Amino acid sequence: MHQDGADAMGALRLLITGANGFLGRACVDTALARGHSVRAMTRNAASFPDGVEAVLGDLAEGCDAAFFEGVDAVIHTAASVSNDARALERDTVLATRRLIEAAEAAHAPPMMVLASSIAVYDAGLTGTVDEASQVETLPAKREPYIASKLAQEAMLCEASLRGWCMRIGALYDTERRWNAHIGVRKGPVLLSLGRKGDVPVVNVKDAAEAMIRAAETAPEQACEALDIVESDLPSRATFIAAEHSGLHFPLHWRLLLPAAWLCEAVLGPRAPGLLRPRILRARMQAVSYPNERAKTRLGWLPQKQFVKVKS
Repeated sequence: MHQDGADAMGALRLLITGANGFLGRACVDTALARGHSVRAMTRNAASFPDGVEAVLGDLAEGCDAAFFEGVDAVIHTAASVSNDARALERDTVLATRRLIEAAEAAHAPPMMVLASSIAVYDAGLTGTVDEASQVETLPAKREPYIASKLAQEAMLCEASLRGWCMRIGALYDTERRWNAHIGVRKGPVLLSLGRKGDVPVVNVKDAAEAMIRAAETAPEQACEALDIVESDLPSRATFIAAEHSGLHFPLHWRLLLPAAWLCEAVLGPRAPGLLRPRILRARMQAVSYPNERAKTRLGWLPQKQFVKVKS
């Protein structure tokens, strides 16, 4: 394992959890392309390229010590992507706890690369948001998904393992491009809630390469965080111009705050996400997300751009 992303130090044995998921699949492909061997863990049977060792396992039910035999690093992408509190507690929080416990108990504990989220930062932040910025101080006021990601990060940072918390932006590919940081879209009609600020996106292939490069790289501290977003992020205005051609009704998000305070007071956590003040602020605040640290630490250079600059 090398000290920075610029120097390769030989093939690794990687255990990839959630290997049949959107990011997990891309991590398998990238790991193979970079010359590593892969043990792919899924809850249900799945097919993988030749040379991949597929293993079945439900992390929430515990991990077999054999899963870690000969493994240099764990690429942990398995998690619930819903906002269902029960599913998140089981498939994200409990699953991660049992994975970490099993990894700590292994004869040779592996490093862990955790797929976290760029959304873990505090909703009150303005300006530039980077790895030194405050994470969310009021997780109960945010989506259950955010609380689960914060719990994952806390568990890894408190563990005896060395690892990375990869704070990944909204993943996209050619088919999956819409983003919750824009507003509400129903069919051809868009209600946008802001024009300024970066939309924190990253192509799934670029995110996967960052994950695998992290497995190749020794963290500076026991647990190091990196923001994984593409270079030259689109502004909300640029995103809308590229992705929406129907009816467009712009409304500044701050105008919704009184209704959001009232809705949350009446409905509490059952209120729709954009009608809860802290969620509304977190999604729509105009901030920028640099990726310089990830590029420096990992030798990573995102190859994709959501909106290509016209020459």
